[in-house]
Amino acid sequence: MIVTKPDALVLDMDGTLWDAVDTYTLCWNKAFEEMGVSTVLRREELLKLMGTPIDEIMRVITPGMISEDREKFVARVHEIEARELPVRGGKLFDGVKIGIERLSTIYRLFLLSNCEKGELQIFAKFAEIEEWISGSISFGDTYLQKGENMRLLQQRFQLKSPVYIGDTDGDGVQARLAGWPFVFVRYGFGSTDRFDLAFDSFSELTDYFMNLS
Repeated sequence: MIVTKPDALVLDMDGTLWDAVDTYTLCWNKAFEEMGVSTVLRREELLKLMGTPIDEIMRVITPGMISEDREKFVARVHEIEARELPVRGGKLFDGVKIGIERLSTIYRLFLLSNCEKGELQIFAKFAEIEEWISGSISFGDTYLQKGENMRLLQQRFQLKSPVYIGDTDGDGVQARLAGWPFVFVRYGFGSTDRFDLAFDSFSELTDYFMNLS
């Protein structure tokens, strides 16, 4: 239970605000094809790894690929995603856009994800929520884990009582490392029973924080 009203809500992206796994899978498979790799990635395989930094995903999906080829592959994935994500995007979860707009009238809102540099900005533009977001930070910006990025964000914006909203047990682990309360959304990609609050929909989450005194 969150006792103190937060001064900021910091939101994960994938599995919390949208589902863009189909687009990510397409981009990865295009990169495999262009590099002459026979691997064909399925949505279900990538879904299990969502929220994980790309270098860790690579170790799972391409265990036999040498380091130099991995670097080239990752660079190509980034190029393809930069082209495809703004066009194909993903599916916003129900209630996200209107919820973000409502919450921004009371709270400072931030995005924090393990995605690559620039993808949070692509997401915010695609979702048409840019005007309500006060800032963002990602693994691609700093090459730091989420807990470290939480502390960095807190320091940078002088946040006193932020909370992290995410959809995996790993999100909760990182929030606790940063000393933040963790709000879990059950509709996302992961599962956990370790949280301070949990909601079944973004609309339910929005109503709770709008009425928190």
